[in-house]
Amino acid sequence: MARQSERVVLLGGVLLGLTASGAIAFALAQYYAVDALSSLVNLPQDCDVDWGVHLGRHCFSDYPVTAGEGIRANPWEPGWLPAAGQNVPGDAASAAAAAEVRRSLVNNYPAAGLVPHTFIWRIGEWFGSPRLGLLLALLVLLIAVLTAAFWAARGARGLDRVVVFLACGAATFPALLVIDRGNSVGLAAPVLLVFLIALCRRHWRLVAIMVVLAALVKPQFAVLAAVLFAARQWRFGAAAVAGVVLSNLAAYLLWPRDFPGTIVQSISTILGSDSSYSFAEWSNVSFANGLLAIPEAIAMAVTGHPIPDHVVDGPGRLVGYVVLVVVVAAVVALGRRISPVMAGVALTATAALFPAVTYRYYLVFVLPIAALVARDPDGPPGRGLFDGLAARADGRRAVGICVTLSTVLSIVWIALPHPQGQWLLRAQMGATGVVGTTTIVPTTALLAPLAWLITCGVIIVSYARRPVPHQFAVSDDLVGTEPPGRP
Repeated sequence: MARQSERVVLLGGVLLGLTASGAIAFALAQYYAVDALSSLVNLPQDCDVDWGVHLGRHCFSDYPVTAGEGIRANPWEPGWLPAAGQNVPGDAASAAAAAEVRRSLVNNYPAAGLVPHTFIWRIGEWFGSPRLGLLLALLVLLIAVLTAAFWAARGARGLDRVVVFLACGAATFPALLVIDRGNSVGLAAPVLLVFLIALCRRHWRLVAIMVVLAALVKPQFAVLAAVLFAARQWRFGAAAVAGVVLSNLAAYLLWPRDFPGTIVQSISTILGSDSSYSFAEWSNVSFANGLLAIPEAIAMAVTGHPIPDHVVDGPGRLVGYVVLVVVVAAVVALGRRISPVMAGVALTATAALFPAVTYRYYLVFVLPIAALVARDPDGPPGRGLFDGLAARADGRRAVGICVTLSTVLSIVWIALPHPQGQWLLRAQMGATGVVGTTTIVPTTALLAPLAWLITCGVIIVSYARRPVPHQFAVSDDLVGTEPPGRP
């Protein structure tokens, strides 16, 4: 590996990882009765309510749940979610079940985050077919998560295009999980790709626009505006911050009832949403969970028991915010010493992983990074970003390897044989109760946040010790220009 380029390490690592993942999943399922596929992705039985959009036994439930919230007059008002024409049952037992569903469907989406799925749901209603809306939503998400792979494959030759397309999107677990859940975070993938390419070419206006669009998909991506302040593009940075605030507030006007009180309701729900979910989950890939996995492993080895949840729950929810402050402060302090695209990579990872509860589909942020590792936006076919940086006298092997390995760990997940746990299988289509259990195991996705935390540290230390070469440093006269050699 020491003699291979980062591009080769990425493509080879993904292909080898996928092979190992498939072999181990087969062994666990065949010989140990582990539900390996559900461990790697999610349970297929997710139709807790009959939304009328199921394909077989699967409902891609993040889509109908989000759309069901959006079609209400006030999506942040507590109450029953009639996503598919369901009415609150009248008998006491059913009413209790309905109350349980209400508690599990707390809306932690801001207004802008509800718009895409709600709009698509309305299209399905207009055609009289909710399932048509589901298929349209899945098509949009599929195009979004494969955009980076298509772009990267265009920078390759021959059969190499197929390998790049698979490694940067089509055969990746984050893309699969986004589709499986129907989660709108997949819409951020093409936006982040354009964001990183714009940083490579120093198109600051386009960078600011992408920051606003990314924050409309998921508000934590507003953190990306810090890259403009690091580049000392104060005007564009201020415009990006103002655009994020105004566009997110304006989205609440789409639900005029109870406005502007809906803004306060929504903020209150979002701030309290982390506490409504279990912090110590195998599917949680936040910085905090990644860091606390180390003492957790030590405790298991020494005592044979995990650390009690109440011990790690409080401090664990603050770790990510500490990491956020440190990374943003370091990037802004480095200023023009740091390459804009490397600052963008560090901030993208931080924005995605700093919340205390970050589900695995948020790892979709690595797909644009993988595309850049595979293709230099301003280089010839077959050359990756780090090959281009080395050609411009800014080669940083430690940074390149850390980014590449973190990307591979985020793209390919391998089921681990131990420890095993049980997932409850709930009754489907509005029925209540538990109908069984299935055995699941954790995956190597838990290593991704720790790897990205190390990578962010390596990026910051590398540019603190040796700034970007003067001739390639950000300067005001480069605004809107493109480096030579652009194809």
